[in-house]
Amino acid sequence: MVLKWGIYEINDRTVPVERMCDRAILAVDSIKGQYQRIYAIYDATLREKLLREQAITDAMETALSEKQFQIYLQPKYSLNTNSIAGAEALVRWIHPTWGFLSPGEFIPLFERNGFITRLDQYIWEAVCAQLRVWKDNGLPLIPVSVNVSRADVYQADLAQTLVGLVQKYDIDPAYLHLEITESAYAENLNQIISTVRQLHSLGFPIEMDDFGSGYSSLSMVGQMEVDMLKLDTKLVQNETAKPASQSILSDIITMAHRMRLSVVAEGVETREQLERLRETGSDYVQGFFFARPMPTGAFEALLRAQQVSSPEPVAYPRLEKPALPLLLIVEENPKYLGQYRTEKSARYRQV
Repeated sequence: MVLKWGIYEINDRTVPVERMCDRAILAVDSIKGQYQRIYAIYDATLREKLLREQAITDAMETALSEKQFQIYLQPKYSLNTNSIAGAEALVRWIHPTWGFLSPGEFIPLFERNGFITRLDQYIWEAVCAQLRVWKDNGLPLIPVSVNVSRADVYQADLAQTLVGLVQKYDIDPAYLHLEITESAYAENLNQIISTVRQLHSLGFPIEMDDFGSGYSSLSMVGQMEVDMLKLDTKLVQNETAKPASQSILSDIITMAHRMRLSVVAEGVETREQLERLRETGSDYVQGFFFARPMPTGAFEALLRAQQVSSPEPVAYPRLEKPALPLLLIVEENPKYLGQYRTEKSARYRQV
């Protein structure tokens, strides 16, 4: 058992004891989930932070209904064609009074209070609507990836919601890529495998986001219906800064290709990083070196001005159906060998 302490220093004895206790509780609430910290002190900074979070919480419903949340698109470039091959949809909050709010400020809060599921669904629909506009206006359709948070994965109607959206806007699900952050796979592996397999069978390409951010396991990836690895920004920047002989970047990309996965490198900011990724065989790149996230209008202009690598959905060389894991059986006794084969035949390929 680990005790957590919230501390409120009494400077004004006229403050009611109940309010003092509330402030101590607010202090200890601020370190929930931080196992290396066992106490927190209530101060003006914490008070301002909590008030700010409360203001954001109070404004989020109105922001959603008034469409203050907007999608920005960051292009993905193919290293084979040196042109746009897709985009990642990112959310931006443009508040009428506060102005531009950083996603780093409101996304973690929405993940804690559960509002992230409604925001994600709003973004999914906005992306599908945008794809429909491109289709109607004769622009070449390209895949757009959207985030699927950990909270979304546990929604029983996730697949139904996504299928309903692509049907509503008459969009091929191959154009709506689903990004599931790598850390989600470490929480409830069986649940994730089941959900991803269902979504993949419905035609949605799956991307593992933030690969290399701390939970990576290529053996785990082999169990998933994943089509693409998105290498984490820090991994890309750290590994491209090392000499080639000391970097594991090439090894990761080679192993991903052997597993029939495509690779996109995030956070590319310099030409040196780009050339290094080209040498190591990355398929796609995105980052500030090419373009920052931009409003849909600016992205459309970019599409019109530049040759797009493929007007068809990006094809990934994955099997149509998930291959069963391979089981090597070594048994001299024919009786037991037959028994093992019968028991394991539904879950394994056998040799």
